[in-house]
Amino acid sequence: MRILLFGGFLGSGKTTTILQIAKYLTTIRQEKVVIIENEIGAAGVDDKLFANSGLQVKSLFGGCVCCQITSDLISTIDEINETMNPDWVIIEMTGLAYPSKTAMSLKKYSKVYSAFKTITIVDRGRWSELIAMLKPLVLGQITGSDLIILNKVDLVGEAIEKIERELHEIDEHMKVVIISAAKDLSLAVLEEVVCCE
Repeated sequence: MRILLFGGFLGSGKTTTILQIAKYLTTIRQEKVVIIENEIGAAGVDDKLFANSGLQVKSLFGGCVCCQITSDLISTIDEINETMNPDWVIIEMTGLAYPSKTAMSLKKYSKVYSAFKTITIVDRGRWSELIAMLKPLVLGQITGSDLIILNKVDLVGEAIEKIERELHEIDEHMKVVIISAAKDLSLAVLEEVVCCE
């Protein structure tokens, strides 16, 4: 079982991106996918969207998996492995979570996965605004990610080159993929996302 852990601020396009990746894995590669959705509140909207797309969804409500309900996430992953035996588990974290914290906990306490990748989605349209207002959160979400997806390149926003330069100032070795999740992702991008060790 391989795990893809998705982070990114609210409205960055996590759900739209995950739907495309899950569709690729299930229809093109014919692999079994389970999605875990983490929401802060007591009910979610995205889980219905995933389920309506024919995907198996497990929801974790009531807190952020990076700081409050990590043990619930680990138990859920163990249960999914035992009862569903999927090829992939895709975790969509709340928009306020720090993916690297959750990744560290999973790597330390979960022994059921064969490969793991942390992906953070960055909103091109709101990059400058988010960095100005929520810099510690944005940097915390980006730091430690295996892949950054720079989304919404079809919309008006900060120059892509400027954002890429600023991302590489955070980590010069950071791998960045540029997309518009509102349009079909290319095979090269899909393969880059699901390539994990």
